[in-house]
Amino acid sequence: MNCLLVSVNQAVVPYPVYPLGVAYLCGALKQAGHAADHFDLLADGGIAGLRQLLRRSRYDLIGLSIRNLDTVDSCDKNDFIPEVASVVRLIRENSAAPVVLGGPAFSLMPRQLLEFLQADYGVVGEGEVLLPWLADELTAGRPPQAKLLRNEQPLEFWTRPSFGAGPLKYYLAHGGMMGVQTKRGCPYRCAYCSYPNIEGRSLRYRDPEETAAEVAWLAAEHRVRYIFFTDSVFNDGAGHFRLLAEALIKNGNQTPWCAFFRPQNLEREDLRLLKRAGLSAMEIGTDAACDRTLAGLEKGFDFTQVLHANRLAAEEKIPCAHFVMFGGPDEDRKTLAEGLDNLLRLEQCIVFAFSGIRILPGTALAARAVADGVIDADQSLMTPTFYFSPKLQEAELYRELAAAFAPREDRIFPVSSIIGKLTILHEMGHTGPLWDFLLRQPRQRNAS
Repeated sequence: MNCLLVSVNQAVVPYPVYPLGVAYLCGALKQAGHAADHFDLLADGGIAGLRQLLRRSRYDLIGLSIRNLDTVDSCDKNDFIPEVASVVRLIRENSAAPVVLGGPAFSLMPRQLLEFLQADYGVVGEGEVLLPWLADELTAGRPPQAKLLRNEQPLEFWTRPSFGAGPLKYYLAHGGMMGVQTKRGCPYRCAYCSYPNIEGRSLRYRDPEETAAEVAWLAAEHRVRYIFFTDSVFNDGAGHFRLLAEALIKNGNQTPWCAFFRPQNLEREDLRLLKRAGLSAMEIGTDAACDRTLAGLEKGFDFTQVLHANRLAAEEKIPCAHFVMFGGPDEDRKTLAEGLDNLLRLEQCIVFAFSGIRILPGTALAARAVADGVIDADQSLMTPTFYFSPKLQEAELYRELAAAFAPREDRIFPVSSIIGKLTILHEMGHTGPLWDFLLRQPRQRNAS
């Protein structure tokens, strides 16, 4: 079967990210004997480019990967679903192939999106088994009666990704960074987070030597200059991340990398080991700025642990970024003031701040939003909907954050304000997440 997979994501904040899930699906389809092309709206000419492709090529199955519902930023609201609807209409106008939806965003509200977008099928969660199976069934003339397809058990293996030439060229030119997974699943219960609903709560580890070999292959075969390990949390409590570091060292890795970290399960010897393995920057999911609001988000750690992790990173000279959301459960004027004071204690790092928290279905935050009267129990969450603590006015929160962050180059609010700088750095050929360049500038902004 001749298959086309379309990446509909066009978000570039905080940096463009290769759609790794589509690469895995292309690899799985090819391994099962099907042909698979990858079209990326960012890389391959957008709607006009897709129209041209559909007019010159015939496909038997067309899949759409929906990674994000929106920007998840209340200061820069952009609903992506209308753009996806436009893509579906274009496909219907130019192809008779069945349309299959998938991706992380689709898996959050599959029935609602399947109905709204009027697609033929939807794959919920991991698709490396289900999508080739669907292609097999359609080839055999046995179209499944069920429109929503789900795995009965989480996958315990990884297919080798197959990268599209056009997307690969684009993403390497815009940051030079590629994603690699070392594990799937997330055991934590952060109130706002959808990862456990998509990947499950049990961690499934990839063989460390296999992961290290993929990093080497990406560098040698595709000249990848920077790796981002895309796990929900890199430094797992069981210590698998240390085995990966040892495998990278054993393999002679010279490619720098970054990952998402939790400010736990991390000591000085760990950071030194990771640096030897190529760690060049850390992104920490701090998420809130004082103990009360951390508890409100059910983070499972306190701000003392955040300070400890940041101090170790600074002393080991590892660039570090914290992502913090204000306005969550139990936020009030007192916690806001305490949180802003706490951020002043984070030295030699970047802080990205968000106002309000995107409410996603099936999360504890959604239930809290109903209980607090922020949303109705039957309210659709398909369009950008944010939790703001009833104890603090949204406009007041924005003013306080803007005033606190304005004087410093290493404090970013709103996050969309950094787009211009990152774009310039990409155009200059710099690689990686690039926010670390801000640490090389004077802390104080020039008055204007």
